[in-house]
Amino acid sequence: MNTTTLTPDVAIVPAAGNQRTPLRAWYSLGVLTIVTLIAFVDRNILLLQAETIRKVMSLSDMQLGLLQGTAVAAFAAMATFPLGWLADRYDRRLVLAGCALFWSAAVVGCGMAQTYEQLLLASALVGAGEAGLVPISYAMIPDMFGEKKRQVANSVFALASMSATSLAMALCGQVIGMVDSLRPSLPAGLQMLESWRLSFFAVAVPAPLLVLMIATIYLRRRPPAAAVKMDKAGTITVLGQTVAMLVPHLRANRKTFMFFTAGLFSALFGFAAIGSWLPVIYLRNHGVSSKDLGAALGLIALIAVLVGFPVSIYGTRYFRKRVGNGVNIRSLWLTCVLAIVAIALMVFATSARQMFAIHGAYLVTLTAALLVYPTTLQALAPRQLRARTVAIVGMVASSGSAIAPPVTGFVSDHLKGNPNGLMIAAAMVSIPALALAVFLLAKSERHYVVTAEQSRLADADLD
Repeated sequence: MNTTTLTPDVAIVPAAGNQRTPLRAWYSLGVLTIVTLIAFVDRNILLLQAETIRKVMSLSDMQLGLLQGTAVAAFAAMATFPLGWLADRYDRRLVLAGCALFWSAAVVGCGMAQTYEQLLLASALVGAGEAGLVPISYAMIPDMFGEKKRQVANSVFALASMSATSLAMALCGQVIGMVDSLRPSLPAGLQMLESWRLSFFAVAVPAPLLVLMIATIYLRRRPPAAAVKMDKAGTITVLGQTVAMLVPHLRANRKTFMFFTAGLFSALFGFAAIGSWLPVIYLRNHGVSSKDLGAALGLIALIAVLVGFPVSIYGTRYFRKRVGNGVNIRSLWLTCVLAIVAIALMVFATSARQMFAIHGAYLVTLTAALLVYPTTLQALAPRQLRARTVAIVGMVASSGSAIAPPVTGFVSDHLKGNPNGLMIAAAMVSIPALALAVFLLAKSERHYVVTAEQSRLADADLD
């Protein structure tokens, strides 16, 4: 048989029961969290300035929706699988470092944009660069930790990422407020620029430091090149064992991927239809400033993390005894049910304080589900297929995030006569999508359990 040598990022480790997790694995998890934090800052700086940009460039709500949602998510969807493909074949640290440099450069491009079209392209490139963050991070964690510690590591990473989300919002608000105070000390060419442009430049500054930190990430030792081979038919052999290839794996588990991915698509559509517009709703309907909004959203997100973490831990433990491994799927569709209730209540909120309270409860349920989300995705495929599988699911599902914001904007443009038109439009678009997600995710549960067990056994054979 003719073979070609490959070097996928596959760990050679002792049996999971005999393995002790090194301290540098936890350090590396911390680095991933910091990278995630900076990515959230780079992503959210546009959301907090969306209303300012809309006024400066005289944009409609539909154009704003394309800018803050569709452009980012559409390019991210196109870039996700190629980046996952690279991450399954080359050093994941190298791929992640390249992504960080790319999205940081695109953020600078947002600040330099002179027209709506240029800003649309730059924001889309930010999404393309950040597309690799989820599949690479979720593929790296099993490379750092053995099976027994993996769920703990995933929960810690998810919790840290949720905290990073809240901190990112607060940091964005501080950056927006800080640029004007620092303006006199800037070079003459920068002093003349608008504050929203300077904010984009400021959040891109940490990029070189990110690359250095990513280079220090620890991954368990890969097999020697001679031990990993692929024949012309595309079958990989690792240490004499045949590993399932991507297309046969997807075909064999087609019901799992069909219902689960469609459910995620619908859920992300629903969450984006409301989530991408919430900052604008606060700014437009309730008169909150960008700086104060960033601090407020950061605070309620942090509180949601502190409350959502024990809810997730004890809730998962309770349901796992009754539904087994299907608890991951169960938590996702239950979150969609509670989100429908929260969005319906937001329509009737008459003050920023009421919105913040409802938003906080909404984030608690979302946080609880997101803590089990990494494990849910990782269980869909064995190690050698993990980054690409997560990328494919993410690519299809995230297209829902791409479509939703302009749909909400389109409906809002036709409700201009209603002072609460944007909130009503968001509810009209998001609630039906989340209801569909509940049905599809519940339908996928039985098939998902089978796929997860097959993937677990395949990983056990290679440990």
